Amino acid sequence: MQKFIGIWLMILFAEAISANCLEVSADSVSIYFAQVKEATSRHKALWDKDIYGPILIVDPDSREVYANVPDREGHLSPNNGIYRGILPKEITIANTDHEWSGIHWAMVKLPLPRQRFDRVDLITHELFHSAQSSLGFHFRLEENGHLDHRDGRIYLRLELAALQEALRARRYTRAEEHLRNALIFRKFRHQLYRGAEAAENSLELLEGLATYTGQMMSGRDKWQWREYLIKRLTDFEKTLTYVRTFAYETLPVYGFFLYQKDNHWNKKIESESDLTEFFSEAFGMDKRILLQTYVKQLAEEYNGRVIADAEMKRELSNSARLDIYRKKFLDEPHLEIRLEDMNMSFDLHNLIPLDEDEGTVYHTIQISDKWGILTVEGGGALLRSDWRWVIVSEPLEITKKRVTGEGWIIELNEGYYIEETPGGDYLMSKQK
Repeated sequence: MQKFIGIWLMILFAEAISANCLEVSADSVSIYFAQVKEATSRHKALWDKDIYGPILIVDPDSREVYANVPDREGHLSPNNGIYRGILPKEITIANTDHEWSGIHWAMVKLPLPRQRFDRVDLITHELFHSAQSSLGFHFRLEENGHLDHRDGRIYLRLELAALQEALRARRYTRAEEHLRNALIFRKFRHQLYRGAEAAENSLELLEGLATYTGQMMSGRDKWQWREYLIKRLTDFEKTLTYVRTFAYETLPVYGFFLYQKDNHWNKKIESESDLTEFFSEAFGMDKRILLQTYVKQLAEEYNGRVIADAEMKRELSNSARLDIYRKKFLDEPHLEIRLEDMNMSFDLHNLIPLDEDEGTVYHTIQISDKWGILTVEGGGALLRSDWRWVIVSEPLEITKKRVTGEGWIIELNEGYYIEETPGGDYLMSKQK
């Protein structure tokens, strides 16, 4: 799983501020590296380690890379204190951590955020991912498809509404009341969906801690950080899907308040920590039985009726949309591709979970594997739940080196070909 640890990638805050980005020049890259190095050194007490390490800044159009250290296979050349080269086409480009040319890199793609706070935030987030094994973290990733269901979304939105009120509170004691209410909505959500607590906890450990690290190292002061968190929560409601994005928002808010109580709270977290129980104990939440009548009454303090109505309307339209995807990828002619040794990058905001045994539809995704490179832009692809197969719509054109369909392209490697099955579907096959 380590090769996938950074792949949940197209980092949310980077997307949210993409309109406020700048192009980078070779002359400025060394400055950005220096800014990040200064930030990690200043905050080395956060994890009792300076997490500064190898960084790749990549132009997704030209695939040109700028690095702060040399690689081990000679792909990069020194240039005024930095290192430059071209990233091979089989390496997917994303905001992630990635092993390439003998080095474990923190990779970020251009354009970078214009504001220094945001830029340092982004890069140190990925540096945490590349350093997490050395910090003793070995995370699992589990699916959070319940957060695309009506009640899952309702009680997540209520949790986020309570977190936002905590940030807006003028007194810390009042903020803690909102935090406890947020945890009530969280625990009730976990009661509704079996396995939800473990699945959410997994993603919060993976991406929540990385996001908290980036925000702590960004250079924002307490009040700037608070306003930044409020804006993120306000913008988050517009997100199409919460299944891979919620953890970027929840843990940093709890972390903001935990830091006021204990500057070193994060160092008490381990790979097996139960974050919900950790938060509950820290903010004095009693272990009561949560009755639905009480939770619904509490929801009215956070605009619960409006949230429930909105989610009811969404559920009606979403059900029809899911049926369209099932027909497209499971019933109609389609191409099935076995995943062998894949790397991938995708847009977190456009995931559509189907049933647990069916998989998740990705609107925008790139997968590189032994058979070649699949690029999907808008046409969608169904990644099965076992992560062993990806399905796209029926091929429209097939050549020896290139296969195309509606909204997708495969650059086919030598030794692989597409064959039609007796049932009218298509299969990626390997020559014997």
